[in-house]
Amino acid sequence: MSASKEFVIDFGSLEPGEHEFEFEVKDSFFQEYPDSPVLRANLDVLVTMDKSEQMMLLDFNIAGDLSVNCDRCLEELELELETFNELIVKFGESEEEDSEDVIIIPASEHEIDVSRFIYEYITVLIPMRNVHEDEEGNPQCDPEALKNIEKYIKTEKEEGKDDDDNDPRWDALRNINLN
Repeated sequence: MSASKEFVIDFGSLEPGEHEFEFEVKDSFFQEYPDSPVLRANLDVLVTMDKSEQMMLLDFNIAGDLSVNCDRCLEELELELETFNELIVKFGESEEEDSEDVIIIPASEHEIDVSRFIYEYITVLIPMRNVHEDEEGNPQCDPEALKNIEKYIKTEKEEGKDDDDNDPRWDALRNINLN
C-alpha cells in the first residue's frame, strides 16, 4: 500500500544467506493508511533476511515511539514500542494458502514490499485502551477535560436514572444474586 519503493526489498539479485535491511518509519508512513490510529511515529525497523533457494525467513525488529489519541481526553499520548516478529516467505504457486506467519509468493517474483507487514506488526502492538495514567492507574489527563467528562457523565446518569426506575423489565434482573 506504500506509494514509495522505500520498503521494497529486491531479493532477486541477492545470494543465499543472511542480509540486513534498515528502515525508518515516520509520520508519512502511516498517512498511507487512512484508518491508522497513529498520529506521529519515530520507529526503527531492522529486517534480517535469511534467504535460501526454497524460502526466506524475515525477522522484524521494531523499536521506537509513536503517538495516538488518548481514549479519555483525546489529547496526544506517546507510547514506546518494541517487538520482534518472524515471517516465512515460501516460493510456490499462488493458489496455495497463506497463513499468519507464512506467505507464499510466485517463484518468478524478485522483490517483496514489507510495508504492510511493518504496519500490521506496529498496529497490533497498540493497546486496546490508551489513556494517560500514572503507575497506580490514576488519570493524568488534562484536568479541564476530566471536569467536562465528569459533568457529562453526571448529566447522563441523572437522565437515565428516571428511565431505569420506570422500566419494569429491569426489576427482575435487579433481584438476581450473582454469588
